[in-house]
Amino acid sequence: MSLPDFFIQPVVQLLAQTASPYDVPADPEIFNENWLEPTLTRTLALLREADPEKLAATSVTGSGLTYLSLASDVEKDYSVHLRIAGEGKPVPRDPAEKAVVLTLGGTMELEAYRHGGDVESDTPWYVRQFTPENIYACHPGTLHSVEQSEDAVQLVISRGEAPAIGRPLDADEYRLAAERTRQLLDRVLESRRTETAQIAS
Repeated sequence: MSLPDFFIQPVVQLLAQTASPYDVPADPEIFNENWLEPTLTRTLALLREADPEKLAATSVTGSGLTYLSLASDVEKDYSVHLRIAGEGKPVPRDPAEKAVVLTLGGTMELEAYRHGGDVESDTPWYVRQFTPENIYACHPGTLHSVEQSEDAVQLVISRGEAPAIGRPLDADEYRLAAERTRQLLDRVLESRRTETAQIAS
């Protein structure tokens, strides 16, 4: 299963940038749009269509995070996962592939380190909390750790196939995690629509 072009295109500009500050787009297209509600709707549709028997093998949990595989396109070289709280404790890691992260619900804490010495002394040089509608890009060579709230969900669009290291899920674990994630996103979407209706009235 792959995502349609109208869904993936808004993040292509971010996925293509390098880690250089000179290459950060001044005005990424996605920041000009109300992307959260359409993304929630499409993500929920993908969850309903998800086949646990096929997707569990490319879904992992570990280091406090669970990545649920949703879609991939080998030809266009990207994969899509939902990231939620998982088993284990958060640990710093160096991502193998470039990824763009769209925050859909809850909160997540990111700590980034300059080098291994900062990790050993537990002195991150960058700490930030991400909430719904925040977007960031993560590059190989960026040491960082992520901690999720229990209601946190992010859509992770990455190069390659595996955004994290952990043990693969089995089909039953995938099914349970997908149902929990669906409930979390349903709540976010309902809240979002209620806020929109109140503003309109």
